[in-house]
Order: sequence, then C-alpha cells, then structure tokens
Amino acid sequence: MPVPQTNFSPPFNITRASHIVLTVRDLAASKSFYTEVIGLEVSHEGDGALYLRGIEETCHHSLVLHEAPGTPVCEAMGFRVFRDDDLDLAKRHFDAAGIETRWIERPFQGRTLALRDGVGIPIEFCASMPTQPRLHDKPHLQRGAAALRYDHVQCLAHDVTIAGRFYTDLGFRISDYFVDKPDDDDPLGLFMFRKNNPHDVVFLTRPGPQMHHFGYIVADVDHLFRALDTAGAIGFERNLERGPGRHGQGHVFYVYFRDPDGHRVEILPPPIQIIDIDDAPVGWHSGNRFTWDLPPPKKWLHEATLFRDTPLREPRIVPKLYSLEDYLSGGK
Repeated sequence: MPVPQTNFSPPFNITRASHIVLTVRDLAASKSFYTEVIGLEVSHEGDGALYLRGIEETCHHSLVLHEAPGTPVCEAMGFRVFRDDDLDLAKRHFDAAGIETRWIERPFQGRTLALRDGVGIPIEFCASMPTQPRLHDKPHLQRGAAALRYDHVQCLAHDVTIAGRFYTDLGFRISDYFVDKPDDDDPLGLFMFRKNNPHDVVFLTRPGPQMHHFGYIVADVDHLFRALDTAGAIGFERNLERGPGRHGQGHVFYVYFRDPDGHRVEILPPPIQIIDIDDAPVGWHSGNRFTWDLPPPKKWLHEATLFRDTPLREPRIVPKLYSLEDYLSGGK
C-alpha cells in the first residue's frame, strides 16, 4: 500500500496534539517524577487525579494522570480543534463515515467529542480549556527539564497505512516515513503533523494499538542534561531508558525516560519547522535510518503502554528490527 495522501481541505480544523490521559498506581511518585524531572507544572490535584502542563502552556493541562489499581493504561489521546464549531463539523463528518462518537464530560475542558481512530485508539477532540499563566519567564519556579510544551504521541499499530489514512483524511501531513528498502512503497512508519514541526502523531508497525511514548519540548540540550542530573539526584536514575542521542528524522536530540509506572516520555529540544506546501515527505529505510546514533535497546522497540479496553492485533507486515543488543553482539 502506498503512503497515504493528505486531504488539504479537511472536514474540520485540527490544530495540534494537545494532551494525553494515563492511569498510574502511585500518584505521589508520578507527581514527583513529572514535576521534578520533566519539570511540568501542576494545574490541579484532587479526587485521585493530577493535571499538569508545560511552563509555556496556557491551556489547563497537557497530561492527565488518574490513580487506579491494576496495569497502567492510556485512556485517551487528545487533539485540539480551532473553534468550538469544529466539534460539530467533526461530529457530522464521523457520523457520515459511520464512525461512532459520543460527547463526554472531561474536567477542565470544554465540549469534548470521543471516538476511536482507524486502528481502534481512543481519541478525543476539544476546542477549549481554562487558561493558566505561562511560567516561561519565571526561572525561579522552573525545575528539571522545565518542559515547555506537549509535542507529540507515538503509537504502535498493526497497519500504519490504515492508521495514517484516518489522520491524513483529517488534514494531517506526513513529514517522514519508514520503509524496509529504498524501492518499497509500503510504509512501516509514518510521522504526521498539523502544527509546524515534524510530528503530532506517529505510527510504527508492531502489534497494536499501543502507546509507545509521548513527548515534551524543552528549551535546549542543556535542559536534557539538567533532567538527567535531577533524575540522578532524587532517585530516578534507573528511569532513564535511552539517550542522550540524536534521531535521524528531524535531526533532533532526545532523552527517553520511563515514568514510575512504565509509561515512556521523551524530552527533546525544538525540532525543525515544516510549514510550506512544498515540504514533501522524506523517506527513510534501514540503510539511512541512523546518523551517529546507536540503535535502540530491545525494550524501546517492543515495550509500550496498552490502551484501555483495546485488543491487540498482529501486524500485517513483520518489520525487521535492529536493536542495541544486536549491534553490541555483532549481529545483523
């Protein structure tokens, strides 16, 4: 199947990936990790829930944590639309497409429309949240990485073409795509965006759907090391999973942590901008995937967070994955 093509006249206006909702077993431990290491700000805490935002964000929250027993899961991925009217346009579009939707109540959000995307991931759209003061000019209040803003979410899917077509039909553009060999046209990975950088939502071929990680932008590389130093100083040194390193696609530095419940979070400096219509998708394959960076460890390749009440499906194509362990053992 070829790489999906973007609908440049979408049925409603999505502006960006805006938030993610997770369950955790120990809210206090999660609060310590996300405020002290990642550097998020608490907007509200109570009734077994924690609402956090980046220091540049005026929206009430970009990360919601619900304390719950059992295996931690991702409850929903959230996207913002530009105006409240876009929610009605979205409802009509999905109704016409035969996709079930429902209006839900979310604290600190305006009207919220919930549904599942093309591969069954629970997603929600909202147009408004209560505003909070930005803290980017309050250095005395900033901690750890001082994460600026929520950037993207990366998921695993059994068929990235199906996953991608759902979003390209809604106006998402493709910045990068992965294939196995240079002459393949069947994508194994898609990076898609609505704002002006390479990713709002990413899909890689694996058993899915699963939430692989979500990412926050930090000011610069120094803030990556500040997060690492903070993690080591307060007992989260074992939560580092990968990095510091540099990705091929986007050419951006990164650090990946696992939070106290195993959810994976990436911090990265501001990536390249992609705005103009002639910024075409860039193809990657096994021969050009890395720069000087090492391959990822096996757990980064295979471990992820389940979505609530969402069964896994095996991929249509089984990708050939090359891990750090393979590299160190001299394997191919």
